[in-house]
Amino acid sequence: MNANTKNNKEFLDLATYAFHKPKTKERAKAFDKLLEFSTPYGHYENQKLTSMVIDSHFNVYWKNQEVKTSGIGYVASYPQFRGNGAIRQLMTKSLRDNYEKGVIFSYLAPFSYAFYEKFGYHYAFNQKHYRLAAQDFPKGKRSAGEISREKFEFDDENASEFSISKNTALFKVLTEVHQKADNQGSLIRSPELWSYFFSFKSQPHCAIYRENGKALGYLLYEFSEMTFVIKELITLTDEAKQAFYRFISSHAGSFSEISWQAPSDILLEEELTEPQRAEIKLVPYMQARIVNLQEFLKVHGQPDFSVEITDEIIPENNISLGEGKREKMTIGQFTAKILKENQAILREYF
Repeated sequence: MNANTKNNKEFLDLATYAFHKPKTKERAKAFDKLLEFSTPYGHYENQKLTSMVIDSHFNVYWKNQEVKTSGIGYVASYPQFRGNGAIRQLMTKSLRDNYEKGVIFSYLAPFSYAFYEKFGYHYAFNQKHYRLAAQDFPKGKRSAGEISREKFEFDDENASEFSISKNTALFKVLTEVHQKADNQGSLIRSPELWSYFFSFKSQPHCAIYRENGKALGYLLYEFSEMTFVIKELITLTDEAKQAFYRFISSHAGSFSEISWQAPSDILLEEELTEPQRAEIKLVPYMQARIVNLQEFLKVHGQPDFSVEITDEIIPENNISLGEGKREKMTIGQFTAKILKENQAILREYF
C-alpha cells in the first residue's frame, strides 16, 4: 500500500474500468489535472494496482475562515480483488494522513451510505432538483442594474482548456460574488478549481448582473436540447435575483423546460405561481466527517450541547464535550448535527 503519483495511467485504467467509462484523451487529461491537487492511494499485489482511493485537497468556508478539507473519490477495486480489506486499509491511511495534517473535514459522494459509515462518515448534505415548464418559471422584474452575457476564452492550442490568464477579469468577478455568498461548508474556489471545472466538467454560458458597475450576481447555464439548464445561480440582492429570473424566463419561447440542481437552501417553490406543476425533489447528496476534532474545535468553539464522541478510525477523536448527561454519537453523527445546526450547504462537487 502506498501513495503514488508517478503511475497515473494505472489509476486511470482502474477508474475507467470500475466506473464503466470510456478511456478518452479528454478523460485522461482531466484525470491528470485532478491528480495535480490530489493524493492517490493504491494497493498493489505482485506490483500491480488492485485497489485505489483518490484524496483531493480543498479548503472550505467555516466560521468566516478557510479550513482544510479532504474530498474522497474514485474508491474502486478490480472485481477479483474486492473484499480483501484493501479499501479499508486505503481509507484508514488517507484519514490518518489527513488527521496528521490538521485537516478538519472530509466529504465524499457515496455509492452506499452504510459502507462509508464504517469509516466515520454520515449523510450530511442534500440537493434540491427542480424541473418545470419554462412558462412556469418566475417572471422576475425589471431592476436598476443590467445583465451582460460574458464569454469565456480558451487556450488557442487546446480549444477545450480553460485559460485563467485569458479570463482574469471574468474570473475575478465570479470569485468576488462567490466569496460574498452564503457558503458555510462549501468549497473555496481557487484558480485551479475554476480552471478544472470549466475545462473538464462544464463549459457553460455566463451572465453577470451589475449595478453602477458593481457585480451583484452571476448565472452559469447550459442548453440541453429543449431544456434550459441552470448550472449555478448566485445573487447577493433581491434585485439581482429578480433580474436573473426575468432573464431566464425570457428564454421560455425557445425552451420547453427549465432544470436546476440547486443547493438545499434554495426555495424556488415559494416564488412559483403554480408550484404543484413543478417537479421538486430533495435528493440525498454527500456524506461528511470531521477528521481532526481538536483542530475543528479551535475554529468552531465548543458545541452548545453535551456529547460523547466515538471514532473507530481515529481514536484521538474519542472525547467528551460539555457537562451533565451526554448524548452518545459517532464522529459522523456529530459532524452531521454540527453541519445542520450551522446551516451548512454544499454548492458543488469538483
